[in-house]
Amino acid sequence: MSTPRSTLRAVVGTVFAVDETATHDGPGLRMTVYLKGCPLRCVWCHSPESQAPEPEIVWYATRCQRCGACVEACPQQIRSFSGDGADPAACELCERCVEACSSQAVEVKGQLLTAGELADRALRLKPFYVHGGGVTLTGGEPTFQPEFCLAALTLLHEGGLHTALETTGLCRPAVLDSLRPVCDLFLFDLKHADDALHRRDTGVSNERILANLAHLTASGAEVLVRVPCIPGHNDDPATIKAIARTAAACGVRQISLLPYNPATPGKYAWLNRDYPLGRREPQSRDQMEHLEALAAAAGLQVVR
Repeated sequence: MSTPRSTLRAVVGTVFAVDETATHDGPGLRMTVYLKGCPLRCVWCHSPESQAPEPEIVWYATRCQRCGACVEACPQQIRSFSGDGADPAACELCERCVEACSSQAVEVKGQLLTAGELADRALRLKPFYVHGGGVTLTGGEPTFQPEFCLAALTLLHEGGLHTALETTGLCRPAVLDSLRPVCDLFLFDLKHADDALHRRDTGVSNERILANLAHLTASGAEVLVRVPCIPGHNDDPATIKAIARTAAACGVRQISLLPYNPATPGKYAWLNRDYPLGRREPQSRDQMEHLEALAAAAGLQVVR
């Protein structure tokens, strides 16, 4: 028995950002929806604000006037972003610091949104997305909120929009099975083929991830493997060869290699955290073309 539409519309998710004009998260012009929560702890994580499942306060240093209004507004006198020893973890998320900040330097990352609200927002913009674009759910790890993913993708799919899900692949196989009928494309992030290296860089084994990848391709789902290439971690030829061969062995036909994003460290300052990798430079176009050639040699079609 199918779930009533009213029930699907009422399912609530925690979303930390929505980009209505994305061009890098699936084909065409897309709405990309970023969900909170992730079971991995990649040392290079591009979205540290996505890791925790609950909403949290972030601080933009470049906007801050250092007026102290946020500290004065905090009933616990704990909210400070100047590195003076205040404990942001004690924040009760009353948002008084947000209200007190005239320069919009303080913001809550993570708002509750129903699947119906998301679908309505996307369908109002349907004329922009129907010509080769669509909607992508990403994170964090969107399957960390499986009920919301299923409800949102179902409503979007029924509304005639192309749907995509970007996933780390770390979830129960049953979750992917439930999403497959309403997900037109799985953007499957693959960081390492070697389990020990995967544990080192993400904190978890890739055993279930690879099993889920093989399961998805065997089920007939459209899958594009995406590899975030991180300098000094997985962008050497041997590692890319291993990833490509493993993906091909799992039945994957397409792969996309993503160059390092040097803007990543700035996001850690939002949360009063240090970026673990320090300064890294993105790969040159020649380097990326060499790695792409290695992936193609494994029998995969390289998608840019």
